[in-house]
Amino acid sequence: MDIPARPRFLIIGGGIMGSTTAYELACAGHAADTLVIEPDPTYEFAATPRAVGGIRLQHAIEENIRMSLYSDPIYADITAHVTGGAVQFDPQFKRIGYLYCVETPEELASLEACVALQKSLGVNVDIHTADALRARWPAFTFDGAIAGAYSPDDGQIDPYAALMHFRRAAEGRGVRYVKDRVVGLEQDGTKVTTATLESGAVLRPEMVVNVANCWSGPLGEMVGMPLPIAPRCRQQFRFDTEKPFPSFPAIRFANGRSVRPHQDSMIVGWMKPDQEAGFFWDLDYQVFEDELWPWLASQAQAFEAIKSRGGWLGHYDMNTLDGNMIIDRAPHLANYFVAVGFSGHGLQHAPAVGRAMKELLLTGRYQTLDLSRMGYRRVMDNTPLEDHGPKA
Repeated sequence: MDIPARPRFLIIGGGIMGSTTAYELACAGHAADTLVIEPDPTYEFAATPRAVGGIRLQHAIEENIRMSLYSDPIYADITAHVTGGAVQFDPQFKRIGYLYCVETPEELASLEACVALQKSLGVNVDIHTADALRARWPAFTFDGAIAGAYSPDDGQIDPYAALMHFRRAAEGRGVRYVKDRVVGLEQDGTKVTTATLESGAVLRPEMVVNVANCWSGPLGEMVGMPLPIAPRCRQQFRFDTEKPFPSFPAIRFANGRSVRPHQDSMIVGWMKPDQEAGFFWDLDYQVFEDELWPWLASQAQAFEAIKSRGGWLGHYDMNTLDGNMIIDRAPHLANYFVAVGFSGHGLQHAPAVGRAMKELLLTGRYQTLDLSRMGYRRVMDNTPLEDHGPKA
């Protein structure tokens, strides 16, 4: 395939972040100027299709809340908001609700502050005592919980369909996607000058965008922009109960364990606090047997006898500094940009991130939502963005 040697915008990574950025650039009239490099076009090992698909409005940081509020209606009616593709993919958005439970007075104090911020920005959310939770969802014991914040409007989507809809819309508008891998970046001290592909092709882009998710770290090293990004595995186990189980929202505890409806069954998930960095592709059923099933049984009597239906695992591009994204231009390079480190909540923010990256690339500044606090300066200064709210 003939690859344009001098693309104006070279996007490294064709997942949800690369595709929303490409789509936004296409809508701004730059489809022919945009080239996306994606080494895994079937997305077999990509992070996006392995996500759970939650579209959550509960966050502790204002920027995250606003990004979710922007993205929510887009996912709820994606064919109306994202156009241009000959083939449409329906992410099957459903508002299933989200319940975040806390177990200590300290966690409750943080939750109250988070909910006050969320409500001030228009999120429909309220805190309920454990007794109130049991009265509303009597199938659950809510063992260990002292309270929970419930937002009924939070949604669930098919992540792969969302990704493919954005990709096909970008392609339909004229964006080129190429199966290849960036293996080298060279700079002259002020900007990236060339990008070498695994195929041997050498590109000379005007601007480079690193949205390579778990694979973004080595790209940062190539240009002297160290990124605190590491792949962290999260496992999801699917199961059924012996008898039909009443409907319930996605439930997550502050300790990281979660259970939620999923298609015609349920899933339970967890990322161990001491989970080592790296890629893992085999389910560890011992985690289910030793950690998750006992916890499920403590939460609902019906979960004492369940039938396993397998599961899957995926990887967060974990920002080990503070668990929030890094979006910025490299401080020493005029044409190198990153949007990485989403730490498990990238899918729900992707439409907003695509818009923000388009603004940075075309105007050099944010125009609709100021994401300056999410910039690279905090990495350089080792000053984490404080976040005591619900995690991914």
